[in-house]
Amino acid sequence: MFRKLLITAALATILVQTATGQVNYRYKKTGSFPAEAEIRFSHGLLPLTYDFDLDLFSWDCDFVPPSVTDQYYGAQSYRGNRYNTGSLNIGHSVKVAKWLELGATFSYVGSYQNIYSSLDNRVIDRETSSSLFFTPTVRFAWFNREWVRMYSSVGLGVGVMVKHPYSNSQSATAAEPYIEWGPSIQLTGFGISVGKRLFWFTEVQTVGTLGVFIMGAGFRISPDKRGWRR
Repeated sequence: MFRKLLITAALATILVQTATGQVNYRYKKTGSFPAEAEIRFSHGLLPLTYDFDLDLFSWDCDFVPPSVTDQYYGAQSYRGNRYNTGSLNIGHSVKVAKWLELGATFSYVGSYQNIYSSLDNRVIDRETSSSLFFTPTVRFAWFNREWVRMYSSVGLGVGVMVKHPYSNSQSATAAEPYIEWGPSIQLTGFGISVGKRLFWFTEVQTVGTLGVFIMGAGFRISPDKRGWRR
């Protein structure tokens, strides 16, 4: 299944690169661009990452209870609140038709959780994770006016998470960082942008690695008879 997702993401990336290459070729040949481009900066709330606990939904018959030593060290510490940056996104897209845009988004999500001593409540360690996502996106504009656009979109790509866990045992290798790869998926049911060259946008009815609610701003570079508008 994951191999199929990687192949699909690769095909989506090739499609985006092909569209961008056609735009660059048109510029070199004629000195003007056939379509407008967008650069977007946004922040997403509650993005889906790879550090949620799947053990809550599994039944493992090979469960091994912790040793007395691990139980002792576990009683000496406790975890604080988990803090998350949300999804910090930068995206680029090219308008290949009046109703269709092809692009990609690069995202970062970071989180940390302090570990406190049960004896004096001081911070003794910190558990952190950092996730990077690359998500090629297809955007469908079903309402398109000069100042207001409404759209839906779908994105599929790849992501990686680097996690530095905390171990309450005496094992020297238990707390080593690990890397996990996986898909990056973003589905947007409703998005709206308001503005012309500089615009503000928000996306709701969303789910995925970019967040369940996204807000941001961006700017458009549109073609005219002389090429790019400045």
